[in-house]
Amino acid sequence: MCGSGNPIDDCWRCDFNWESPRQSLPDYVTGFGKISIGGKNGQIYVVTDDTDYDVINPAPGTLRYGVVKIEPLCIVFARNMMITLQEELVVNSVKTIDGRDHNVHIAGGACLTFQCVSNTIIHGVHIHDCKSTGHAVVRGSPTRFGRRGGSDGDGINVFAAHDIWVDHCYFSNCNDSLIDAIHGSTAITMSNNYFTSHFAPKSA
Repeated sequence: MCGSGNPIDDCWRCDFNWESPRQSLPDYVTGFGKISIGGKNGQIYVVTDDTDYDVINPAPGTLRYGVVKIEPLCIVFARNMMITLQEELVVNSVKTIDGRDHNVHIAGGACLTFQCVSNTIIHGVHIHDCKSTGHAVVRGSPTRFGRRGGSDGDGINVFAAHDIWVDHCYFSNCNDSLIDAIHGSTAITMSNNYFTSHFAPKSA
């Protein structure tokens, strides 16, 4: 798929060596979030474990272990994965979550929160069937965890955050919004995403 006329796709799909360096994905962002660097200046972190058993002390190799780190990271996946989160996934600043080359689903549980962060990118991930969760203690950084007030069941909740890029993701059938950007969140690019079943299911 080269020369499609899609300015984001054509930047990397026409390059047979697009995986090297993988961190170059932020070079292709356009729109309001165009200065987002994500994990461009960081190392590669490979998700090898699709479980989410411990939200306070996540295991190395899990998605949660990578996203709470302070340092810039480009997070990729070792294989196709279905990740069911026990509690909301609080993503830290300067992170790229890059699902290219694999079929990665975050589904059937809690989903993602970008709260008071910046320079965060997610690309090529299926986010669907997200559930609301109650009060829980969740880790937000390597040195800090605390009680969260519960999540509404958004696919991605963007709260007081800026310089965000969401590209080539699939969103469907979340308990609340597919994406919710609130409390002064700004400089956000949403590009090439697919949205379906955009409604809050009725209570039983």
